[in-house]
Amino acid sequence: MSTYQVNSIPLKDVIISLAKSFGVKYQNRCGEYFLSIPKHIGEGQIRGINFENGLGLIIYKAIFKEDTRLEFTLDEIHPVKFVYTLHGSISHEFANENIKHSIEEFRCAIVASERNNGHIIEFKKNILHEVVSVEIDRKTFGVKENCELAGWNSELKNVITDVEGVSQFYHVDSCGIYYKNILQNIDDYKELLIAHQLNLQAMTLEMFVQQVVQFDDDRLTAEERSILRIQELKRVEEAGNHIKENINGDLSVKNISRITGLNPNKLQTGFKYLYSTTLNEYVTNSRLEQAKILLQNKEYNVNAVVAAVGLESSSYFSKIFKKKYGITPKQYKNVEF
Repeated sequence: MSTYQVNSIPLKDVIISLAKSFGVKYQNRCGEYFLSIPKHIGEGQIRGINFENGLGLIIYKAIFKEDTRLEFTLDEIHPVKFVYTLHGSISHEFANENIKHSIEEFRCAIVASERNNGHIIEFKKNILHEVVSVEIDRKTFGVKENCELAGWNSELKNVITDVEGVSQFYHVDSCGIYYKNILQNIDDYKELLIAHQLNLQAMTLEMFVQQVVQFDDDRLTAEERSILRIQELKRVEEAGNHIKENINGDLSVKNISRITGLNPNKLQTGFKYLYSTTLNEYVTNSRLEQAKILLQNKEYNVNAVVAAVGLESSSYFSKIFKKKYGITPKQYKNVEF
């Protein structure tokens, strides 16, 4: 286990401190600080930036050759951290405890240490880690966003406004689908620094907002939750396959919800995310695609096709078929293939 001390809190100083520990130079591009991990330690990059509203962003994209432990132990009140593990898992522990919390891939954690106790993060060796942490300086954020905080009614408000670090807080749950590709646009406008900086700030604000909303959703029962989680996308894919394989079955939202164990809100969100359509539109399109194939078969007349794809009304079938393909089923049936 390789251990590195980080005796800093502003993210620019975190990067500078890590660069010194790694024995490498750091780069500064208008307040965004970078370091490249040296080959004897691993490969990849760590980057960080602070914004005037008290939010900050640090991104780890790295493979370490040895199990690696980063100890953030400066004797001051530490920021609240919104930690997202997008690839690989990490462990977190509070510096005043000897309890490790595993933050698995595609999990979102909120951690706030007590008083001046810091945080310890461990990375397993030979694994690609993509970890994002939104850092909230409680005091600065409280001053800058005082008006907005006044009307906020959530347990999370107590954590973020705990400027003296009176209480320790730890919460983890599955990440919503928003987080699946959050690093995709991280380098947009790289050549236009003002746009790049504003893009980073906008992304950080959006991550903050998404976590605030998701935290309240986490507190709900499974049936009440509306945010689709990344791990649940597999069940949406399975729903899509089920529809294709059971085209003449009961493909109502209610039945698909029962089969997948996802409530209707999550199902609709998932179909919009994966297929850019609603569940009912996906069912209709799947039935029409199958109908088009069957109409090419001389053994099927139009009425037989209607039954085969799970519809009851021939007139309705003709209407939606013509709308999609610009030709009626009977006309399509007479086309030579």
